[in-house]
Amino acid sequence: MRKGIVCTLVMWGLMNSCFGQFNIKSEWITVETYPVSGGAEQMKLKGEDALAFDIPTFIQEHGHLERLVIRGTFRTALQTTDISFDSANTDQEGDFICKEVHSELTPFLGVWGSGSKDHDGVDIKEVIANTAADKAGITAEENITEYNGVSINNFPELKQAVLASEIGDRVELKLETLSTPYSQYVTVGSRGVQTVTYKYCVEEQAAILSETDLNVVAYTFKAYPNPTSHQSNVVFKSGSDEAVEFSVTTLSGKQLHSEVFANFSGELSLNYTFDNVSDGLYLFSIQQGKEVYKRKVQFIR
Repeated sequence: MRKGIVCTLVMWGLMNSCFGQFNIKSEWITVETYPVSGGAEQMKLKGEDALAFDIPTFIQEHGHLERLVIRGTFRTALQTTDISFDSANTDQEGDFICKEVHSELTPFLGVWGSGSKDHDGVDIKEVIANTAADKAGITAEENITEYNGVSINNFPELKQAVLASEIGDRVELKLETLSTPYSQYVTVGSRGVQTVTYKYCVEEQAAILSETDLNVVAYTFKAYPNPTSHQSNVVFKSGSDEAVEFSVTTLSGKQLHSEVFANFSGELSLNYTFDNVSDGLYLFSIQQGKEVYKRKVQFIR
């Protein structure tokens, strides 16, 4: 009789035996069982059923089968995890179920979109929080027409261009917002791709939490009301205590205001009043260390 099981915390998320994660886009598990008596049965789990499926326990309870195959994918905005187990390819000598985890990062901009109506660019439908696009102040309903000098006609072309970049590259985007074209530089971010293979092992596996998880700094950057006819309230929160610089520029880069807050202690609240400027879009920026966060605010008299 095989002994108890163990769950692990794996890179890029707090992933228990149910692979519970936030912001999940899709999740599924397929289980194929082959009894000794012959024949085969298949079970497919989706959504909450897939999340609640305890893979290690199921493997141990069905070790008597001729063959057991488990495959699945859990996908979030910032990570894809593929899982697998095949008893035909696994040495069943061992008292515990453990995991072999292979992880890598791929370049990621942080937007989802579709081809524009005139087939010239990408209509942004969603900007993922805390990604390169979000930090650069890009918003939904804008249109990306060029990526680092390459014309973009649809979302697959944008995705391919991003994947051809290197994580950390500083690239120039050409965008349109409210029919106004402008350029924006973005530092390419990353998205996790992880392969988890279950197997039998002779020792209990210890919990793993990578430095990547420990070093993630959450932030909040709000500017409201938006649009505004006079004044905008700015709120910035961060896990870092480094000095903060707040600035306001036009989309073309002309600076209208700059202010440094040296004694930042986690939260900044201020009011910015639009004086002697014309109606249009303006860029609010927060710089803290090497990180720059941006929000567009529309001023209408």
